[in-house]
Amino acid sequence: MNGGPVALVLGAGGVKGWAHVGVVKVLDRAGVPIDLILGASAGALMGPLYAVRRDVEEMEAVARSASPLDLLEWFLHGLRISPEAGRFGRRLWQTYGRFPLEEMAVPFAAVALDVATGERVVIRSGSAAAAVEVSIRPPVILPVLQTDGRHLVDGGLHNTVPVDLAYALGAAKVIAVNVGEFFLLPPPLRPLSAMTARACRKAARAPHDLRGQFAFMADLLSKGHPQRPAPDVLIRPDLRGFRSALPLRMNEAIRRGEAAARAALPAISRALEGVAV
Repeated sequence: MNGGPVALVLGAGGVKGWAHVGVVKVLDRAGVPIDLILGASAGALMGPLYAVRRDVEEMEAVARSASPLDLLEWFLHGLRISPEAGRFGRRLWQTYGRFPLEEMAVPFAAVALDVATGERVVIRSGSAAAAVEVSIRPPVILPVLQTDGRHLVDGGLHNTVPVDLAYALGAAKVIAVNVGEFFLLPPPLRPLSAMTARACRKAARAPHDLRGQFAFMADLLSKGHPQRPAPDVLIRPDLRGFRSALPLRMNEAIRRGEAAARAALPAISRALEGVAV
C-alpha cells in the first residue's frame, strides 16, 4: 500500500463506545482504508464487530440489538462472551467471539493492563472472546481474568486512546476516536493516592487479589494526564450528557459518532492523501 498501513484506534468510554459504531459506519461507506483496528475497553468490544467480516451492517445491527436490560443481564453474567453469557454475550459470541483473532478480515488487536506491573499488553492472537473480555474487565468490581499467566484488566484505564501502540504496531497513519477520558484526581490528592497504593500493595497477598487491585487503581489515580502522540486525525464525538456506566441512549451515541465522522472526512482525506484504497 502506498503510504503505509492505516490504523483505526477506538478508545475507552463504556456505553459511550457505541459511538464507535457510527464512526466506523461512515468511514466504511466513504471508502476510508482501514488496515488495522486497535481497541481499548469499549473500543475492543466494538472493534471486532466490524473487523470480523468488514460488515458494517452487521456491526450496527448487533450494537443496536442491545437493550438496557440486555446490558444489565450481561454485566450480571460477568461480561463474558460465551454461549452462556446472557443475550448480548451470546450475540457477541456468535458474531465474533468464537473466532480466533487470526481469522479477522481486518487485523485486530486489543489492549489490556497487567494488574501486577501496570504494563499495557497488546493481544493480537488467540480467542477473540478472551481478548475482548480482558480488555473490558473492570478491576475491583469483577474478578480479574488470567491470560497466559498474567492477570489482566480493562485496557482503557488511564490512557484511554492508545495512539502510541498503533504506531508501534507499524501504522503509518492513525485515525483515533476519543469517546472519553480517565478520571483524574486533582494534583494535590495524587500523592495521597500514591501512598494508598503503596499501603494496599504491601497488605496484598497477591497483585490480583482485592487489595492488590485497589493498589493498582490507586496507583493509576496518582498519575496525571497520559502522554500520547497526536494521531493524524482525531475524531471526538459530542457525547456531553452521556454517562459511561449507564446503559442508556446507545442509539443516540451511534448517531453522534456518525456526525463526528462525517465532519472529520475532509481532514481524513487530507491526512491520507497518497494512501491507496
